[in-house]
Amino acid sequence: MIFEAIQHILTPARKEVKALGYVREAIAIEERYGRCRKAWADHLDQCQQKILVTAGGIAPGSTIMIIGSGALHDVPMAALLALGHSLVLVDIIHLPKIRKLYQKNTAVRFITQDVTGLVGPLFYDKAATAVIDSLPSVDLVVSLNILSQLPLNLISYAQKYKISLPDDFAAEVMRAHVSRLRSLAPQALIIGDMARSYHQGVEILDRESALPEIGLPAPSDLWDWNIAPVGELDRNIALIHHVACWQIRPEA
Repeated sequence: MIFEAIQHILTPARKEVKALGYVREAIAIEERYGRCRKAWADHLDQCQQKILVTAGGIAPGSTIMIIGSGALHDVPMAALLALGHSLVLVDIIHLPKIRKLYQKNTAVRFITQDVTGLVGPLFYDKAATAVIDSLPSVDLVVSLNILSQLPLNLISYAQKYKISLPDDFAAEVMRAHVSRLRSLAPQALIIGDMARSYHQGVEILDRESALPEIGLPAPSDLWDWNIAPVGELDRNIALIHHVACWQIRPEA
């Protein structure tokens, strides 16, 4: 905990990004990855394979944008670069150690951006009016494990400071994200969780939807992510994310 606190202080980020918990969250996810690497392995491999297969269907030398690039554990960086693609890595926070890995690679570009456009307005104006910064057009855009997560910090901050939000706020944030993906590239790949369930041994204690109806087509694939195995959040209970993959094209 002390190490994480020091990292939080030393990690450069805008004050609104720190205030809404994104830096703390990025550091905590890295710490959890270190503890849960074996349990996460299948999910991370699934993500990498889905990205690689999709990227294999576009011309060599294309530009691929990864939104929610994070610490890149779920991105097949070496394979994508070997195909000759250029990569645009977009996230609200890029930890310094991740930037350092690719700082000399001219085929890799980092963009630090709040893709919802709501973090600044909530922090400075206490209002939920999105201000969207531009992103470049690319050949393929990937939304990686963030779709259902996008509203969570926003809602938590709004509740803490009694900021009024529309009843369908979470769904609208997700719809806006999917719409933006369509505008950025002729093809989009979305990987994200549809539901979460809590398990004690073979018994399912509870299951909750993570994804409201936002107009997505049927997923092309489904798998489970053992995001918090027994002992991580609870000594007896495991948390499973039920993940889906969507291929979005102009006709979809």
